[in-house]
Amino acid sequence: MILFLIVLAVLFLIYCRYSTYQLVEKHFKITKHTTLDIKEGKKTGLMIAQISDSHFSPFYSPKRFDKIVEKLNAAKPDIVLFTGDLIENYRYWETRDCEIISQQLTKINAPKGKFAILGNHDYRSNGQDAVSEILAAGGFVLLNNQSTLVEQISLTGIDDGQEGQPDYNTQPKDARFSILMVHEPDQVQHLPDLDCFDLILSGHSHGGQIRFPILPYKNFGSKLYDQGIYALTSQTSLVVNTGLGTTGPPLRFRVIPEILYFHL
Repeated sequence: MILFLIVLAVLFLIYCRYSTYQLVEKHFKITKHTTLDIKEGKKTGLMIAQISDSHFSPFYSPKRFDKIVEKLNAAKPDIVLFTGDLIENYRYWETRDCEIISQQLTKINAPKGKFAILGNHDYRSNGQDAVSEILAAGGFVLLNNQSTLVEQISLTGIDDGQEGQPDYNTQPKDARFSILMVHEPDQVQHLPDLDCFDLILSGHSHGGQIRFPILPYKNFGSKLYDQGIYALTSQTSLVVNTGLGTTGPPLRFRVIPEILYFHL
């Protein structure tokens, strides 16, 4: 019996480790009339890709990001958005060459721009300035309580809710469609007017990362919303990306890393 349990545990760990190397790409077509509608599928028009939570670390090396770059560039998005937690902890990277991360980010092609926000892990060991520089060197514009206009799309980024200084009164630009990036999905409860934004993109939760069917998932910052799509109002939807990397044990169970594409 003990041997059986040991074998079962080993197989479970192997499967969890294997899952961290998997990747799914999901496409959603968005229509906006009197209400906002999100359905799986593709359509012609502007395409926006969202990636999140790479957590570059000893367990998620920049070399592993080759696959992400390959998939993104094959999809040919017009805009790429990154919703925080570029690195796991700056303590590991402050004595190492961070240029390899920015070089990988540079390889991502997005003709209409690449934009990012910071996550709570980017602030660890006072890494926020270094992470901001890595993102900038990689061609990403950091939106820190700021909005910008791209092709009649308003892009807004609000700072991390745990470690940063978020300004929830940050307003979108006047545009036909507005997107907000927040790292923790539960930050939406602090927004004074949800209907200012059509689509809110977040990460942080990893979808639970190791998710057992019978156990509830509760993590600070994503207790209300942990993965998938949520209709917050008839005009505003929240999307929680399961991310690319891991935090804590480099394992995933029943939650596959993902890249999300939104067709407007």
